[in-house]
Amino acid sequence: MKILASDFDNTLFFKDGVHKEDVEAIRAFQKQGNLFGLCTGRQLEGIKYPFGGNREYPLTDIDFDFYITLSGGVIFNKKEEVIFEKDIPMNIVREISEVIPVHMSIVYKDEIYMYRPEGEIWGTTINSLDELSFKDADAFSFHFPEGDLEDAKKAMDYINTHFSDTCAAFQNKNHIDVCGVGCSKGTGIDHVINYFNISEDDVYGIGDSWNDLPLLDRVKHGYTFTYAPDDVKDKAKKVVGSLAEAIEDILKED
Repeated sequence: MKILASDFDNTLFFKDGVHKEDVEAIRAFQKQGNLFGLCTGRQLEGIKYPFGGNREYPLTDIDFDFYITLSGGVIFNKKEEVIFEKDIPMNIVREISEVIPVHMSIVYKDEIYMYRPEGEIWGTTINSLDELSFKDADAFSFHFPEGDLEDAKKAMDYINTHFSDTCAAFQNKNHIDVCGVGCSKGTGIDHVINYFNISEDDVYGIGDSWNDLPLLDRVKHGYTFTYAPDDVKDKAKKVVGSLAEAIEDILKED
């Protein structure tokens, strides 16, 4: 049995939805007794409704075996039962928000709250973080203007330098995803390996951006795409054109 942990955005899900050949490849992979799951910075609700609101998308035919969400901060099994979670104190979220004054999203129990939104349709808009009564958040993110990679990286570096005892930040293009200390997509796959009691030699990962580097560092068989940044390509064992191509390559090993 093999396990494939897949990033979501620009790996499985694109602006035009999911691609038929990828879905068919996933089914073929699972039909041979293998497990397929997601490894994403999104929360579970954001996977189900990636367009926002209640708009469905054509992934209802994929039977996911696990969900590594919020960059490893919350992990679910096939039945969507939590098998691991790590919180971030809200006082830390507030402190960081004062230093990085851009659009934020805060996740708590699969609810998402938008602070300083810019035309977003997600979740609940708030005017102040003081409106939130919970003491700990599951995760939070900063959303810089599209293409603003340098400022996004500076924000990530600031968080990882000054708040490394409470949280970890990862860059996904112009977005910065922040999860609990010690968490990453790499530690997320560790929990999945232990949960299924599977050999590390049978674990594969695929992703397209910098926040996937911990996953690619952790697995022995890492894939990325022709459109990925060069430093992500350098970490991957193989560069492919699609998720379907990666799965075809994995199945050739049998």
